Amino acid sequence: MVLATTAAAGCSRRREEPLLTYFNSEHGLTLHYPSSWKTEQAQQDGVSYRYFLAPPAGPERKPAVSVTLVAGPLGVGLEQYAQTYLAGNTVQSSREETREGARGKYHLFASPDGKTRFALLLLEEGADARTGLPATPAPRPSPSPSPVAPGRSVTVRPSPTPIATPVPAPSAAPPAAYVYGLFAQGEAAAFDPQLPVIEEMARSLTLERTALYPEEKNDKFGFALRVPSSWRSARSFASGNTYLRQYTSPAFGADKAQTVHASLTLTVEPAAADVEAYYQAALDKAGDTVTVLGHTPWRGGYVDVLHSETPVAVTRARRYFRVADGRGYTLACDARDDIYSRVWRWCDMIAATLKIGPETTAP
Repeated sequence: MVLATTAAAGCSRRREEPLLTYFNSEHGLTLHYPSSWKTEQAQQDGVSYRYFLAPPAGPERKPAVSVTLVAGPLGVGLEQYAQTYLAGNTVQSSREETREGARGKYHLFASPDGKTRFALLLLEEGADARTGLPATPAPRPSPSPSPVAPGRSVTVRPSPTPIATPVPAPSAAPPAAYVYGLFAQGEAAAFDPQLPVIEEMARSLTLERTALYPEEKNDKFGFALRVPSSWRSARSFASGNTYLRQYTSPAFGADKAQTVHASLTLTVEPAAADVEAYYQAALDKAGDTVTVLGHTPWRGGYVDVLHSETPVAVTRARRYFRVADGRGYTLACDARDDIYSRVWRWCDMIAATLKIGPETTAP
């Protein structure tokens, strides 16, 4: 199993504190955040909330700033949704934003007394652009959250309690649009030094849509695979009837100044037409250090969850096995055990784009 661990690059601040990647599988979102920040998750009325809390500061030892990722069905217009945050506050700047076909705005604003600063990024995406993502149930009416009254600031608590947001109108029909956004707040003295980090988090918010990923298509070895640009190509090898291509994920963990990454490796090799024989041969090559934790049928082949422990590392992996036209295809997603839960669903999304044999020429 292969793991990639590299030093964080970029400016001196990044070298001191690497940026990690958060992946939301329900809505297909990724976001970068500082490794020292705490994160918590909450869900209410079909809306997902992820809190990113800066390290405690000041005599009260509370987070200097908080950033909340909001994602869910949009039951009101985007401008109306934005006014829930903006009304009664002083808007300092606004600009248009686009992400992978979604459109919206980024605002900087402050409370009327100037003591609290805010940043808000909201994006709207049509439901038809979410092909391949899990279906999200229509929102249910709930008396709990309510829109923020004009003049009131929104408070994000360092606990899994959703911020006050508009409750989408209940409907039996599937949502026509979704909203994704970041809401940041903090006292002005703490917010201003953190603004470059907040804006970098906002810039990093990405809608992971597999149909828009670059496609690698190889006619000689009969496959096509879509991999996001954020997974950089690490190495490739071709010899005779064998092919290997490896990618390295963005950072999902950090050890001091070292970032920890997962790897994705596609191997193509000669194989009998029977996927069961190819699968058994692959298990035999894996050796005694590998334990199979899960084995499930997948697209005419199998997907396994594997565990491996050596004196150097404990790793967990997913192996996707398929066979076509006398070739065996193995897509391997390997990660250190402590970051596996953060990345494996993304590997599933990428694996779903793998086409082999006749699939590569099908309309």
